[in-house]
Amino acid sequence: MSLPHLARLNTQVIRVNALTWVALLVLLALTCGSAFLRLGPWNVVINFGIAVIKAALVVLVFMKLTKGAMTIQIVAGLAVVTLAILALLSGTDFWFRY
Repeated sequence: MSLPHLARLNTQVIRVNALTWVALLVLLALTCGSAFLRLGPWNVVINFGIAVIKAALVVLVFMKLTKGAMTIQIVAGLAVVTLAILALLSGTDFWFRY
């Protein structure tokens, strides 16, 4: 590998990381701003949606899950499925109790 190629690659990585950081800051501002709006039950839905987007950015860009080994991707997928099952079961329990 030549040195200019490494320099170009390094600037691309820095640019992607900086843009992701700016996107995370914008999403943080949206989360804080939505706390002051009277949206009723939609406030929780909007904030959870923003949180999912922030988590996806961190996992895909900073943790480089898309470039990782297949076993790591499978384990991450199973973790998401397990979390979804737990949330579904907790929601149904709450729904039938109240």
